[in-house]
Amino acid sequence: MDKSAAAVFGALVADAAALGLHWLYDVSRLAEVAERHGSAAFVPVDAAYFDGAEGYFAHRARRDGQPTQYGAALRLVMATILRQGVPLDITAYQADYAGFFGAGGDWRGYIDRPTKGTLANLAKNQTDPSGVDDDQLPALATLPAVIVAHGGRGDLAERVQAAQRATNVNPEAGRYGRVFTDLLTQVLNGIPLPQALRSAAGTDAPLLAALDSDQPDSVVFGETTGRACHLSMGMPLAFHILVHATDFADVVERNIRAGGDSAGRAIVIGAVMGAVRGAGDIPLDWVLALEDGRSIWAECRALSAL
Repeated sequence: MDKSAAAVFGALVADAAALGLHWLYDVSRLAEVAERHGSAAFVPVDAAYFDGAEGYFAHRARRDGQPTQYGAALRLVMATILRQGVPLDITAYQADYAGFFGAGGDWRGYIDRPTKGTLANLAKNQTDPSGVDDDQLPALATLPAVIVAHGGRGDLAERVQAAQRATNVNPEAGRYGRVFTDLLTQVLNGIPLPQALRSAAGTDAPLLAALDSDQPDSVVFGETTGRACHLSMGMPLAFHILVHATDFADVVERNIRAGGDSAGRAIVIGAVMGAVRGAGDIPLDWVLALEDGRSIWAECRALSAL
């Protein structure tokens, strides 16, 4: 089993699966739509699901099976690494980032706060760092590829920090980047998920509370953490989802039904569960629903072979 390729592929599948209901906060509406479709994953992009409900319909320009801005950033850094090799060339990535997300680029979709700020900085030739002070989940979006490509190298922590600072320069972003790096590295090295989660949590009280909660329902637990984009909300909820999920399908369903920034959390839960369970645990229907899935899997395999 190629755990490394499965980790990156899992993140991308989980992100695309969340697209249709991303940033819908009304968990009753989420449950209703999921029941209608037989799953919360890969629900078609439709503004009607957000009508009269708490949430923000951001993905009008996206098509079913495509990534959100999180998955697009992950695939973009993969392309940079595959072209330039390791270690990650931040200058090349910044150029790719401006070319892809900036005016005239290929991206058609929502531009979040750190992306907007990063593009503004790059336009002013501010590159060291090019990121902005932001504590939200985009800070983790590129990390599965960086961790996989640099695994076993002595400069992993340095490369993770550089990748994060390309878009997010914030103490919470750095701290949770280290937590995610530790967690994914451990499961890639074969450490059982419950043990890896507790080790990565360290002394972080919200993460430990998520692991020790006697509430097994992540939708309900989301009322405790909050469901928004801030890492202080997203990471404890992701830990709760991971400690209670049984397989890849379960972790994705739990994540989307928990509402809010499900796509941001998807990078974390998809990468970790992909590494734990392998690509064979991803439902075939979801693989087939992923736009350009064959090429994405080939890129994941090539990245893991570096």
